[in-house]
Amino acid sequence: MNPSTTSVPFQSLVRPELSLPRRDHSGSNPPMESDNIVPRERRKAGPYGTVALQEAWDKLYRARAILEAEQAHLRDDRIALQGEIEALDMREQTLAKREWNIREYERLMALERAEAEDKASESTISKLTRAPFDMARSVFGQKK
Repeated sequence: MNPSTTSVPFQSLVRPELSLPRRDHSGSNPPMESDNIVPRERRKAGPYGTVALQEAWDKLYRARAILEAEQAHLRDDRIALQGEIEALDMREQTLAKREWNIREYERLMALERAEAEDKASESTISKLTRAPFDMARSVFGQKK
């Protein structure tokens, strides 16, 4: 090993004229490993050149960003739809309970009507034969 090269600090070995300028990554495009490693004057134009390759990568990044946005919208729509389905299920259960209450009420009313009709349909002879006993009960305080 040469002692002169080992004692020289690393910074003095860097030659600024050999460094390549990097593309600004503050935009929406993510960085790539091979960003601008070929100077502009040596880039090939055409369908298989580095310019076309860079444009293709940019299109891919834009398409991926659009896809991710659509996936987020789809996820949000799915969550909203699930909430609507749950609300409809709750409403359906409430409606079923209300219908059952109405059916039960109508059944009870039909029973009461049937009992009232049975009382009204007693024959007049049975009413006449019971009348004296009913009067006696009312006079002596016993109620039917």
